[in-house]
Amino acid sequence: MGMEEYPRNVMALEKQFSTEEACKVYLFRLRWPDGFVCLRCQTRRNWKATCDRLVCCQCQHQTTVTAGMIFHDTHKPLTLWFRAVWHVTSRKHGVSAMSL
Repeated sequence: MGMEEYPRNVMALEKQFSTEEACKVYLFRLRWPDGFVCLRCQTRRNWKATCDRLVCCQCQHQTTVTAGMIFHDTHKPLTLWFRAVWHVTSRKHGVSAMSL
């Protein structure tokens, strides 16, 4: 399945990224377009643990789709982050903190 185009308007944004799971699936496909690959040992096999962690079957390295990103360790929902990033990147002259 090909990567969808990033939404061009707020209605498309709300439709495409309406749930946390939709945001995580999008980030997973951005990070691992050909499927999961362990950063440490390059193994493709993994299993899902608690807290959305992926654990490498070979070396037991744990990661998440948000590890190393601006979303790492956030307490805000990814849906909120996606909206904020979209508003900042979709405006020709930026966006004020007040409107954000």
